[in-house]
Amino acid sequence: MEPLLTSRTLLLVALLQSFFLIILHQSVDFAFWPGQSPPWLLAAYSLVIFLPSTLIFSSFTQLNSAFYIQLGIYALLFTLCGFYLGSQLLPERAPIPSQAWPYPLIIFLASVLLIPWLTLNSRENWLPSYDALSQAMGRLLLVFAAAQLFTLSVLMLLMLWASLFEVIEISFFTDLFSEPWFYYPAITLSQAIGVIQARSRSNLANQLFAICRNFATLLLPVLVAVAMLFFVAVLFSELDTLWQNGGSSLIFVLVGAIVLCLNLSGEALTQRPWYRHFIALGLLLLPCYLALSGWGLYLRIEQYGLSLARLWAVLIASVSMTVCVGYVWQLVTHKATWYTRLNTVNRPVTLGLLGLLIATQTPLLDFRGMSVNSQINRLTAGITQPADFDPRYLVNELGRKGLTALESLQHNIDDEQLKRRIHTALTLETKPLTTQTLLDLIDMPDEQKQALPLELVTALEVFARHNTHLFDDATELMLRPIQLDNTPEAEYLFIADTQHRVELRVFYLGVIDGVQGWQSGYMDQKVYGPQSKDLLEALKSDNFEIVEPRFKDIKIGEHRLELHSPF
Repeated sequence: MEPLLTSRTLLLVALLQSFFLIILHQSVDFAFWPGQSPPWLLAAYSLVIFLPSTLIFSSFTQLNSAFYIQLGIYALLFTLCGFYLGSQLLPERAPIPSQAWPYPLIIFLASVLLIPWLTLNSRENWLPSYDALSQAMGRLLLVFAAAQLFTLSVLMLLMLWASLFEVIEISFFTDLFSEPWFYYPAITLSQAIGVIQARSRSNLANQLFAICRNFATLLLPVLVAVAMLFFVAVLFSELDTLWQNGGSSLIFVLVGAIVLCLNLSGEALTQRPWYRHFIALGLLLLPCYLALSGWGLYLRIEQYGLSLARLWAVLIASVSMTVCVGYVWQLVTHKATWYTRLNTVNRPVTLGLLGLLIATQTPLLDFRGMSVNSQINRLTAGITQPADFDPRYLVNELGRKGLTALESLQHNIDDEQLKRRIHTALTLETKPLTTQTLLDLIDMPDEQKQALPLELVTALEVFARHNTHLFDDATELMLRPIQLDNTPEAEYLFIADTQHRVELRVFYLGVIDGVQGWQSGYMDQKVYGPQSKDLLEALKSDNFEIVEPRFKDIKIGEHRLELHSPF
């Protein structure tokens, strides 16, 4: 066994990590490699974040040569996962972190599961005992919490420092603290110092862990009682109400809390028979809860197909059901000592979960590809109607595979409206939002487009750049000339039809700071739901009338006072 890593070594590792993070950040800002290549960028970020952080948070125990070999193997594995994920993203989309989610969370969870195993296994004992793994996990979580608390304190101190000088109009420190070369070292060094301080006080960490076990012992019967009471209430309620109000997610949270507290309450289960019997009764209900949530999830998939969120829900539900069924099996087969055999379920499930998390970021379990295939197959099979198909979801959430599938689908469908929506989605995805791109997307006769005033076209482009949300969600864009006042120039009604509503804007000639130019104003109401389709058809067919307002304005000098609808 090697001695514990010294404080200087940990600080050096943190400093090197911040140095490479600065380089990666600057590569994005100044457009040099690997900032312009998502595969290499995510691969580099995976390596720079995983390797030093895992080393720092593993330093609370003695590390042998086998640890460093395994750490290098897993660092290479996560680097390859980052490269694969980056190859599935669309470099035209920004920001890349939102496309890559939940990859950062997966790296964090995998690291939490890996560190106890990496620090304890050896050639002679490749699978350490469950007690040793659980103690290492508890110590890791406490050290991690302490490091985050210290880092948060440092950041709050820096914010206070900058704010105090900002009050007297000295912005030097605000500018300084917002520079990457400052805040990356501040964060990584704070993390390392937090770990150093936490590991030097192992007795305090053990006491905190004991307090957490006591809290879990007190909370477990309350959670089980809530579960029993809720189960009785569900028997007299409609399941549709449970699923529509987000009950499935809350059930997963409840089951997770019960499982966590159950594993922390071993001493109470051993010493108090009444406590053990009451918990066993509640344990029998957990598979029933998960079956209810699973049935609701199955119905959603049957109705809408697979998506990223639903596939993650399937993974969570499967792992949760495996744990709960395993616990119930131990309860049935070992009635007197079931609580001592939870490790026979926890250890293989934990290793399996680690493997599944890594597999989701590889071609072995590609949720994006599975979602694309499900959505396209449902459309081609007639299960999903063309009007209900959402091409924006494929390009926004499913990356390059969604984009490729849409490009192929565009040439293989007959529905003209869906073709137009796919064209809109692909155009916004693959081309910058220029004047020509915007005019190509707007449904308007070509002769009317050519007759548009140049100043109006410029105003449309400026409007589009400041209202990107309309174009990201739009399924159809229209521009119609309309006469809303007594001026000789026509006004133009801009219509954005999204999945859930119709929004109307009016472009008109007005005066701003003494200069005449095209301005835009919005109509007071947004129309949602089925009524939006009726409104859209009425606007298309000119089935509407223009009425004078009931109230006139009050003009005082250069100011006009208008009456608006009450809130």
